Amino acid sequence: MRRPVFPGTCLLCLLLILSPHLPAWSQKVSIPEGYPESLRQQRDDYTAALIEDLNNPQLWKQLSHVYMNMADDLLTNKSERIEAYDKGLKAATQAMRLHPNDAETHFLYAANLGSATKLRGITSGVVNLSEVTKHVDRAVELDPHHAPSLQMKGGLLAELPWYLGGNAELAKDYLRRAIEADGKYTNAWIILAKLLIKEGKLEEARAQLLAVIQARNPHYPYTWEKRFRPEAQRLLDELQNRK
Repeated sequence: MRRPVFPGTCLLCLLLILSPHLPAWSQKVSIPEGYPESLRQQRDDYTAALIEDLNNPQLWKQLSHVYMNMADDLLTNKSERIEAYDKGLKAATQAMRLHPNDAETHFLYAANLGSATKLRGITSGVVNLSEVTKHVDRAVELDPHHAPSLQMKGGLLAELPWYLGGNAELAKDYLRRAIEADGKYTNAWIILAKLLIKEGKLEEARAQLLAVIQARNPHYPYTWEKRFRPEAQRLLDELQNRK
């Protein structure tokens, strides 16, 4: 089947939203000591463990997490980040081979692929979109309460143009499902707030943003502190200035 050709500006928009996976999945409710530099040791530990147990899907998943976290939070060089995402994708592929019906594994596959695609640029964007979407959908199918996958699906639907499958109403549904499943994934609140702002539902949007700022024990404390909370505060300040 031939793939459709889209204007470059829309492809650029697509690439900007191919990494809504929310970095640092494996972080706990507080920033680990030495993070993110400590990720290098985690990578080495999981790699060594796999030498002894290559058929352990949990080890492959953890290694995929670590590579994704390194690319998100530690590395700054573009080529090194792409390489880390690619390695995270390969680890997720191995985990999927061993445990094909695991929602988290499909999420990791989609997240690493989406982020690597974003960094590579427009050429690979549309080619990989269907693959990203397929694995996010599969994750939700396997676990309808898998909050990161629901959040990622909502983010895609919120930002994609309609001819690539975007749907704001459906996006809000997925985002609310993500929040209901686990409200500590704070990016879902931000994406939902942006949709509500576009609709002029400012009071409801403020409530979403305050939930981010006042979050207790968010799942991604490093990213929440560095990105999510400042973004929510900025959006809230903009709403205040509208009065």
